[in-house]
Amino acid sequence: MPKSRAKRALIWLLRNLRILIMAWMIGIANALQQEAKFMDEPAFKIEQVEKTENGEPFEDLED
Repeated sequence: MPKSRAKRALIWLLRNLRILIMAWMIGIANALQQEAKFMDEPAFKIEQVEKTENGEPFEDLED
């Protein structure tokens, strides 16, 4: 028993709407976190930490 055209159109519309909503949510999450992830981007990043003159990390807080 084949599905009616209206039912197939509704399933198609709901599926594509769900895909669109998921893509939008991922895009908004990346925008809020200010990230831009690409396939060719390395998974791990190296951060450079600035050292103070005497090696104490909280020397500005001691007064």
